[in-house]
Amino acid sequence: MADTNEMDQIKPLIPESSTSESTTVEVVLNDLRDGTLLIPDYQRDSDQWNDTTKSLFIESVINNLSIPAFFFEVTVDGGVEKNDVIDGQQRITTLSEFYEKKFRMVGSDDAPYLSPHSIHYANKTFDELPLAYQQSFKKYRLAVIKLRSLGDMRLEIFRRINQGGTPLSGQDIRLAYYGSESPSLALIRLAGVYDPERPAAKRFLKEDGPAESLGVEYPWKDEAARKMLDSWWAEKEISRGQTASEAFLWAFISAQAEKLDSILQNKSALQDLNCRFNGSIDAALDACCAQLKYQDLNTDTPPALMPYSEMRDSFFSAFENWIGYVLGQKGPSLPINKRRTLSAVIGAAYVLSINPSDLNDQQWIDLVEFVRRPQQIARTFGIDYPQSRGKWRGTKGYKAQFLAARDIIRRIVS
Repeated sequence: MADTNEMDQIKPLIPESSTSESTTVEVVLNDLRDGTLLIPDYQRDSDQWNDTTKSLFIESVINNLSIPAFFFEVTVDGGVEKNDVIDGQQRITTLSEFYEKKFRMVGSDDAPYLSPHSIHYANKTFDELPLAYQQSFKKYRLAVIKLRSLGDMRLEIFRRINQGGTPLSGQDIRLAYYGSESPSLALIRLAGVYDPERPAAKRFLKEDGPAESLGVEYPWKDEAARKMLDSWWAEKEISRGQTASEAFLWAFISAQAEKLDSILQNKSALQDLNCRFNGSIDAALDACCAQLKYQDLNTDTPPALMPYSEMRDSFFSAFENWIGYVLGQKGPSLPINKRRTLSAVIGAAYVLSINPSDLNDQQWIDLVEFVRRPQQIARTFGIDYPQSRGKWRGTKGYKAQFLAARDIIRRIVS
């Protein structure tokens, strides 16, 4: 029979179950305006929907068609209940923009509206709608699932909720979860902004926006390198969300593999970071971001990973320089699916203090071929380059892969 202590540990991971409520669009938008409903700055970019998608969503609301439920996390601040949007940011943003007359529904020729009465709302702003549709919009009832007492399960809940619909990438989720108040994560986000004129980038970089409030400037100073990055990522399906910024984070953990592994082996450190590590690469990336935020907020504590000042002044400059060389002159036809290998090379080169301008032609050929065919080129040096299966540790984990890449780059330039 199990002893009392063991029985005490047999309990749900989250002490309180979620609750379901019904409220109106008008109430939700008032809460958003009053600051009791919060959308994190690092939530999914709200330009994921174009005006046609937004218009069809508004059509559903004003015609009382069903839409998915929203997920809020309940917090209490000074005795006042506040709600963070966990899922539904794009829909709430669309409702707010339309109510505040910031966008006009597209015309009938540009959207497959369902109602024969679309003539009354196609190509109109909120204040141009007939009163019946305005009232229907404001009084439309939203299903809201409220989550409480999530503790260190919050990130896992966030992931599971976002597995449906248009799923967020792991990078979208970790920046949403850890990004606020962290200059380091703001820099990681901006490192992936290959086009600063995209709406999401402009919002982040605007005057008094999130980047300025953290004292973080747009880091791409070499316009030629940025244009190379833009041509590499633009118009590709994989470029949605924060995937481009993950390439910079990948280079960072390539350079910090041993230090990150020390954190992942330290249960006390993970507890301080409120992190759960299950051995996966996603969990390792999460812990890296958690540690960077912790360092930003606790400047009196010696940093366990590269500090923000070095990331900004030295590491990003090296990353930018390598991107300019590799994509501009030495490997312009590299497919985007080689982004992680290229990032691992950049991280290795940073650790080894290798400047791309110092390489000769043969070294460049070997390096670019390694990015294209890492396992085959590794074998020519007698090195095993593991093909990871999503794990951090072990002979086939990403830590081993990063260290192998470092050894191969060392051999190439020797």
